[in-house]
Amino acid sequence: MSNSSIIRRMDSPDSGIFTRDFSLDPDGGVELSSIPTGSILEVQTKNTTYTVIPQAPGEVLIWGHAQYCPEPVRITGLGSSYITGVFRKGYLGVGMRLSFRIGDHNITTSRILKIEPRRKN
Repeated sequence: MSNSSIIRRMDSPDSGIFTRDFSLDPDGGVELSSIPTGSILEVQTKNTTYTVIPQAPGEVLIWGHAQYCPEPVRITGLGSSYITGVFRKGYLGVGMRLSFRIGDHNITTSRILKIEPRRKN
């Protein structure tokens, strides 16, 4: 499989398009540490679409879950889990399950179907 790359082009500095290259690995995943702070990712699982914005190292803003994060929440420790339950911190992978903690709740989602950059509004 060839290396996938999703590229957004900026038409002009004030066009509202957030310009970044997101190089996905051959499995369709991405290390959050390789994504510039403030970049916007849309992570589509089987049941829900989440918005993820990397902040300071190890921190992200996340929202999309109707009960636990309908509005942006700053968290640490975002990653994804293999079907076996093995957690990979700081990595989001297609076919894996998004995993994170908000307050007292450990959240493991349905399988990740797609990871894409999103336009800044």
